[in-house]
Amino acid sequence: MVKSIRVLTISAVLALSTAACVSTTGGSEGSFVESTPSPNTQPEFSVLTDDGVQQIKDTGRARFDLRDRVLTNAEAGVAPESRQEVIIGNPGDPDIQLTLVGPEGEVTISTQTIWFTHLDEHSFTEIIFFRAFDTPETAQQELNEAVTRWGILPENIEMWSSVSGKVQDDKVRRSLGTGVGATGLIVGMNASIKNGNQVFHYIVDLDPRNYNAENIANIRSTGIGRRELN
Repeated sequence: MVKSIRVLTISAVLALSTAACVSTTGGSEGSFVESTPSPNTQPEFSVLTDDGVQQIKDTGRARFDLRDRVLTNAEAGVAPESRQEVIIGNPGDPDIQLTLVGPEGEVTISTQTIWFTHLDEHSFTEIIFFRAFDTPETAQQELNEAVTRWGILPENIEMWSSVSGKVQDDKVRRSLGTGVGATGLIVGMNASIKNGNQVFHYIVDLDPRNYNAENIANIRSTGIGRRELN
């Protein structure tokens, strides 16, 4: 990803993560469904037009087709030349049930904030969402599920469990690396803790340049993605 875009993304993410610590989801659980969509059926997917965003807010549900690992402007219902980011919800808002339909399965997860970023025209680059927990037990359950759901390496989960268990009043942040989970999507995971509240933010990678065999293999073995430009 272009460095300037990444810097802006990280800065905004940290600001939202700090706000999310104030209002937690109380351990809302996600569900994973391993599935192969039938070619004879076409489920309804959300769009990011003004009306589409309002519908997501009104229904508390969002569903996106990422089976080809991209979300184009056309699929999202926005103008082809648009590079506008879309943010739905804020910390403290009602939960949204977000469903990501990947090439190898789908996952439904609750979140209060969903952020769609652009790198180039014609296609979105990332879907970022946040989950917050106000007890160590619910946070640990989320961490345990991240191994299967998102492909995060167990050693990174253990590292954060050790770090978060020692934190007093200071805020601490760590990257838990990148994984390729049961959906077949590349997902990065970051964690922060302050005053006992743990916030996890997830970055779903929709840059097709990152979905090459070498990068996928490296992520699975090291938890680190390295883009191979075409």
